[in-house]
Amino acid sequence: MRHENGYTGPPRWKLEEDLRALRASDLWHRPELADEARDEWEALLSDEDIDQEEFEGRHTDILILCGGASETWDLFEARLREGERGLSDEVPIRSGPPPAAADTGGDPVEFDVEPEPDSAPVNEDRFLNLAVVWPLSRQTVPEDRTLGSGSRYELRVDIGELSTKSLLAGQAKPFPESPLPHTDDEGRGDWLEVSVVSEDFTFPAVVVHPLFLPLQGGSWVCPCPPGGRHVCEAGHRGRHLHIPFIAPEEPGPARMRVYVSYRGNQLQSVSLTAWVAARESAGGATTAVIDYTLTPGFADLAELPARTAGVRVGRGGDGTMTVDVTSQYGPVATFWLGDHQVLDVLQKARAALLDCHAVWKGEGKDRHLESLLGPDNGKSPEARFHDMAKLARLGWSFFQMIARGRRERAALMSVLREPAQIQICREEHQDLVFPWGLLYDIRVESQTQLTPCGPGFAQVAADATARSCPAPEGHGLNTLCPYGFWGYRHFIEHPPSVPRGRRLRLTAGRPGAAPALTVARSNRLDARLADRHLTMLRAGFRQMNVYDRSATLRDALISDPGDCVYFYGHGRRPRAAEGEYSSATVLEIGDTDRILPEDLNAWAGDEGWDRWDELAPLVFLNGCHTADRTPSSWLGFVDTFTELHASGVIGTEITMDQALAGEFAERFWAALLDGEEVGAAMHRVRIELLRKGNVLGLAYTAYCSAALRLRSGR
Repeated sequence: MRHENGYTGPPRWKLEEDLRALRASDLWHRPELADEARDEWEALLSDEDIDQEEFEGRHTDILILCGGASETWDLFEARLREGERGLSDEVPIRSGPPPAAADTGGDPVEFDVEPEPDSAPVNEDRFLNLAVVWPLSRQTVPEDRTLGSGSRYELRVDIGELSTKSLLAGQAKPFPESPLPHTDDEGRGDWLEVSVVSEDFTFPAVVVHPLFLPLQGGSWVCPCPPGGRHVCEAGHRGRHLHIPFIAPEEPGPARMRVYVSYRGNQLQSVSLTAWVAARESAGGATTAVIDYTLTPGFADLAELPARTAGVRVGRGGDGTMTVDVTSQYGPVATFWLGDHQVLDVLQKARAALLDCHAVWKGEGKDRHLESLLGPDNGKSPEARFHDMAKLARLGWSFFQMIARGRRERAALMSVLREPAQIQICREEHQDLVFPWGLLYDIRVESQTQLTPCGPGFAQVAADATARSCPAPEGHGLNTLCPYGFWGYRHFIEHPPSVPRGRRLRLTAGRPGAAPALTVARSNRLDARLADRHLTMLRAGFRQMNVYDRSATLRDALISDPGDCVYFYGHGRRPRAAEGEYSSATVLEIGDTDRILPEDLNAWAGDEGWDRWDELAPLVFLNGCHTADRTPSSWLGFVDTFTELHASGVIGTEITMDQALAGEFAERFWAALLDGEEVGAAMHRVRIELLRKGNVLGLAYTAYCSAALRLRSGR
């Protein structure tokens, strides 16, 4: 017998019964509900040969893909729960861009309308909670259950009291609230952004989901446009954000990254791994770990420019290096690299940079660097073009590693076409880095002769502060333009993750006085060049003390560290046989004194080191690495100095010619003393060197905020 709505027989499942009830209700005629949704639901109700699993799957697809479907279903479910008391056909709880944003083809994210939990005390820690749930029941999928291949699930997200059902419950870290300015909604809280990236799971088109965190209590979702005033009532708010996704068809481990950000500044990120099988079953293992907390006390976030893009670098559960690129508009690219791939990239990058300024001569004890630079540390225009062309081809290959597909490359180029602030968030103790400054995003071929961009090179000669080419429309295939390199176009910052209760510093040194410099020098450098270099530095600082023994340096760093600390010497390969295995590089000063991160930690046990908390010195490690091309780095010292209250660390990634290392430091310190921030100072020195034909400014990295500055200049 055919019913009046066209389907036959009684409902086979509860969902079918509910869907028939929706079909018979006034909600079916909501103008916000797309005709496509009605047609798809009608077809679903009329399909007599479908099984329950397929019925539920097609219903979820309609909610995700058809305009107005999810909010209509939300209203219908709320009506079932509340018996139509006080409910009206209003804009439902939703996620995605505000109403004025471009149409995404329907709202893909749903929220449950649970009562807002009681507010927590002002000083009580709040936590990021994460769970995988089934889409209809919203019940938590057990951690020891595999996900079904091609099946639909939801990621449930909230910030508040730690939930026992959260995948993060066993290793929770308090959500870093001190960075937040509490200026949204007239000072009542902060609008956060939640985004997810994955090469394995399929997520909806909406990629940035707003989440409001009030000053007290748990977070909520609501229909109010992010960033503005709340006009919603308590009944309009959902306690959880639900983001639907589809498990991959291929069995095995599947991964995703979840970010919580404020104005593009990444606050906390989570790596989630789940096992996928042909069907759901016991024997799975869904795990999640907080793999990055930007700053439990980032100072004055509201005063910083919004970061155009954020890059998180960490370790996956299987030991791979994980890199995710997000923008203010959502995820752009995500990729995983094995250690051998990362090492290969670093070796190629550092070898190419080294070859641009020096070659090794001799054997054994007689092995030494022979500079290819002129007396002014420059090179001819022809040699500069040759060096840049070689780096551009290498940089284009690196760019393809982080944006593998054509669409990803187009998206990344679109987001970062103009000069940008790029934030590299490195997981603590992650000892490998990617050569971000060398990335080149103008298309080049491996063998073809490149064509110089006249306007770009003219801009370099005219303005050391310029960060973009005046004629980018001329950047066709095989164009060589300085501003095609990320290191010449963008400010790239590497803020370290600081301990709980601390702030990432935006200023270095003591207030009210010109900066002082503490120098640790090597006696195994060219004495004439070293003396000239230190004389130049002494003229710029209020006071400069030089030490060439670890014992006297230790006393100085404890009693009077100065506003800036400068290591001018060698970086040596650690001697594992002597217990030097904690760092890829060991600092050498004086004649033979060697300093490890453990030594710094031992010195910091003295009460005098407490002054570092007040001064937050900026540390510059301007040393020559070991006589090879291995990817050794200063990261062990970066983490240690950050832990010991340094405001930032500057370092070089390759062996540097002594004269060039001295010139870079002199120009950099002078720019800081003139009041420039680290990002701008680093960029200026790179361009000033490039004007002379030298590309080695790209070999220096700042592990701090790009907005860091000295408290007082000249």
